[in-house]
Amino acid sequence: MKKYGVIVLALILLMTGCSKESEVLRFGTMPTYAAAIYAVGIEEGFFEAAGVTLELTVFRSARDRDGAATAGQLDGFMTDIMGAINLNSKGFPYTMTSRELDDFGVLAGPNVDVDGLTMPKVGLSEHTIIEYMTDVYLDQPLEKIAIVAVPDRMGALLSGELDYGVFPQPFMGIIMANGGVPVVTTMEEDFYPVTVVFESEYVKAHKASVEAFYEAYARTVTYMQETDYDVYKEALVTYGLATVDTVDFYRLPVDSYGLSMVNEKDYTAIMKWMIEQELLVEPIEFVEISDQQFIE
Repeated sequence: MKKYGVIVLALILLMTGCSKESEVLRFGTMPTYAAAIYAVGIEEGFFEAAGVTLELTVFRSARDRDGAATAGQLDGFMTDIMGAINLNSKGFPYTMTSRELDDFGVLAGPNVDVDGLTMPKVGLSEHTIIEYMTDVYLDQPLEKIAIVAVPDRMGALLSGELDYGVFPQPFMGIIMANGGVPVVTTMEEDFYPVTVVFESEYVKAHKASVEAFYEAYARTVTYMQETDYDVYKEALVTYGLATVDTVDFYRLPVDSYGLSMVNEKDYTAIMKWMIEQELLVEPIEFVEISDQQFIE
C-alpha cells in the first residue's frame, strides 16, 4: 500500500508542478464607479480563477494614465472613445474591446439659477470628451473655463466660481449631495463614451488572457448583482475608489452593468467633432480599432 501511496503522491505533485500559472495583465483605470468591478473581482479571486492575475493601477488623472500606456506600462485600460482615437492617431495602436458603463454629467452649482443664465461659465478639460459633451448637449452661448484636475473643477463649482461643470461619477454624486443640480447626463442621453482598450499586439499574442479577463468580468458583475453591497464594499476602499467615510454613500448602478460594444454611431460623431476641431487630421474607421470578439 505504501508503494501505491507514493505513486499517487508523485502524480499529484507532478500535476501541481505542471499546472499553468496565471499571466499578469497590467490594467489601468480612473477612480470611477465601473472600476469597482475590477476591485471586487480581484478581491473575490475571480480573475485568478479565470487564469489571469489582474494588476490594477488606479490613476488620478487621464494624463498620468495615458503616459503609462504610451510608456508601455499597461496592457489595457479604461479610456473614452476620443482617447482611443487619439492614441491610434499618434502611433500607439490600442483596440477597443468593449464599452464601459460610466456616467458623465453637466452640473449646475448649488446657488445657480439655471433658467436665468445667459452666458454660463463652464468648467471643463479642453480637447476631451468633456468638451465634446459641452458642445453637443449645452445648446446656448457659454464661457469655457479650462480646469484639468477634476477635484479643482469641483471645488470651483461648489465655491461659486463656475456656473456649470462637467464631471464623471463619483464626483457627480458628491456635488449633488452638496446642492448641485444635474443639467444633463450621458445616461439620460443614452450616450456611453467610456471604453476598455487593449494594446493591439497584446490582443493578438495574449488572446487567452483577454478572454480570461472578460470571463472574470462577467462573473464579477453577476456576483455584484446578486450580493449585498455591504459584503464587498471594502474592496472599493482597498483600491482607493472610496474612503472609509464615503464608501457607504456610494450607489453603484450594478443592475446596469454588463458587457456590450462601443456604439459605432457615437464613435463616428466624436470623430467628426475631432476633425472639425482640428484635433484629428485623417479619419480612423471604427473597424480599424475595434474588436468585439470577446463579448459576442
